[in-house]
Amino acid sequence: MKLQIKEADITKQIRDYLHYKNIFHWKQWQGPMSQPRGVSDIIGCINGKFFACEVKIPGKLLTDNQAKFLGEVRAAGGVAFMAHCLEDVQRELMI
Repeated sequence: MKLQIKEADITKQIRDYLHYKNIFHWKQWQGPMSQPRGVSDIIGCINGKFFACEVKIPGKLLTDNQAKFLGEVRAAGGVAFMAHCLEDVQRELMI
């Protein structure tokens, strides 16, 4: 039986690291009435720059709404990316 890592486990690892590095962030919870649609899992600010991180298990793709949200963040000058692991976050945020 193959064990697959859960998205919640990846999110916890990322958030634990961001806490350790004292980077301001929060977990954005989603529900059927949430706006905007597709808002990323982890939102924060590093060195004065807004960032949005959509956490996905390896092999899972962004929804259209998630891709749109990340694009809007980038268009506004923020850092926006999908992360499958902590190393993705470290690379994108250069930490």
